Amino acid sequence: MTETSDSAAAAESNGHDEGSSGLNVSRMVKLLAGGGILIILGLLIFALVIALTAAETWRPVIQIFRDIFVLALILELLLIILALAVLMLQAAAFIIMLKAEIKPILENARKTTQATQATARFVSQNAVDPLIQVKSFLAGLLAFIRELIRLRSALQSDQVNQDEP
Repeated sequence: MTETSDSAAAAESNGHDEGSSGLNVSRMVKLLAGGGILIILGLLIFALVIALTAAETWRPVIQIFRDIFVLALILELLLIILALAVLMLQAAAFIIMLKAEIKPILENARKTTQATQATARFVSQNAVDPLIQVKSFLAGLLAFIRELIRLRSALQSDQVNQDEP
């Protein structure tokens, strides 16, 4: 516990803690992005001013920059096509892997389901159905005995009533 507090105190005394370094990186990225946008806008305005004021004298330079820009766009297009091809190959490999992995899993699940159904059928036929039959037989027997007892008590009460007068 003391080692952790000592290292935290040392980091604070040096002025380097984890939160401020993350903030500095974020701030640096924002500054660089803003600077890049400003440079591009400045070049665009400069090129527009040159094209409008002295187009004939700057024409060869503009054509060279245009050609370089077109070549850069073609290279970007080739990189994008290459990236799409790699993406399609990766997707195809992923689909093949899924088929190879999912098929055995589904087959295993199907076998497990069939085994569970067979077990439920076996238990139903060999344990539950006989138990239900025995229970229903005993319920019928109990009802029969109850009715016999009621009939006997009814007969005894009739005999007692006949003997009394």
